[in-house]
Amino acid sequence: MRTITYLCIFLFVALMLVVVPKAGGFVWDPRIIVPLTAVLFTLLVWLVARFIGTDGNSLELVVTAVFIVLFAPGSQLFFSRDEDAILELGSQCIVPFFLTQYTRISRKNFKSAYVLMLLMGIFCSFTHDGITLPLCLAFLTLAWQRRTDFFRLACWPMVAGWLIGTVLQFVTRDRLPSLTPDINALTTRTSQVLGLLWDTKVFVLAVGLTLWLTTVSWGRVELLHLVKRQRLIFYSLVFALSLVPFAPLGIDNAVTGVCFFSMLWSLLIVMRLERRYVGAARARKN
Repeated sequence: MRTITYLCIFLFVALMLVVVPKAGGFVWDPRIIVPLTAVLFTLLVWLVARFIGTDGNSLELVVTAVFIVLFAPGSQLFFSRDEDAILELGSQCIVPFFLTQYTRISRKNFKSAYVLMLLMGIFCSFTHDGITLPLCLAFLTLAWQRRTDFFRLACWPMVAGWLIGTVLQFVTRDRLPSLTPDINALTTRTSQVLGLLWDTKVFVLAVGLTLWLTTVSWGRVELLHLVKRQRLIFYSLVFALSLVPFAPLGIDNAVTGVCFFSMLWSLLIVMRLERRYVGAARARKN
């Protein structure tokens, strides 16, 4: 059934690319751009669903696809029918693939692939400004929590590579952020970023769903369970929000980071609600 759902997502995206009018028509040959864009979008849905565990049934996959279209940073380029769509979708696929490998690898012998894992961490970190720093801090926090056996885990080269890529992000910039920013600059940047986040709506959705769950006892239990199971996403979102006043890699990148992790966090909460209500009703019916 899930295979059929992925096929339906592929066909829907391809149909949208063919049917929806666009000024100037196709930049590339439609026989190339349509299937390639549809394949990359379907791959992105599969990677995100696999990473956060929303691939349990067809409804969850459809909701994941809808969230990506509505809230993913750069989603406005997905249907541009040119090289920008391919580059944006390809870039979007890299991050969930990297995170999936990070969470999948535990006590396995990957010594022969350590160099590849290190290079993959450097590449992913250096090419994704918006999530580089908050995700790096999240990786380091998890590494500290597992410090007694961290270097016995096969994923440590990926963390080391991400750290190196984050350092390269800063040393290759023309202007480093000030270590002693004034209050006025912090206030101005914070208000600018929060204004942009309000326009994206996904941050408001994440905050609203989180606050709503805290108002009921079962919701608080769900939140605690979610934090324990998805610590990487939770830590990344917290660090992304904490860095908003400083915006060390730029305001646009700060917004991108918060939006990306807000999308994942909101999707996780929505899936929890779906399983509690829709899933329970389906179980009773069966």
